[in-house]
Amino acid sequence: MANRRMNLSGTGKETLDLLCEVLEIDRPQGIKIALAKGIANTTGKINDDFKDGKSKWTIPDNIIKDKEFLLFKHLIINEMQVALNEDEITQSMLLYIEYGLKIIKKEIDNLSSLEDYRIIVLN
Repeated sequence: MANRRMNLSGTGKETLDLLCEVLEIDRPQGIKIALAKGIANTTGKINDDFKDGKSKWTIPDNIIKDKEFLLFKHLIINEMQVALNEDEITQSMLLYIEYGLKIIKKEIDNLSSLEDYRIIVLN
């Protein structure tokens, strides 16, 4: 079991690159952090309002796999309180990643010059 290919918005890609630069991590780890942040900060279903005019970036297959995929899948199902098929899981993962990146962007923008995002991301 692993994630399928997903298309991240252009704004989401920019935020992902910013996150990876600030935390000095690679993109797969940044995607997992964004997904976890998105799941942790929602209550139920989230809106699909992440459209922008920028070109999309494709999240490749198998970034989230095996036990990590199973964990995120069950966290999403638990959060949404409905049974989901594989296509719905993939679409929900993308929505939670986009939502997590939106939160991360706000947090990074609100940092003072003395704060380190590595501490903030843990909250």
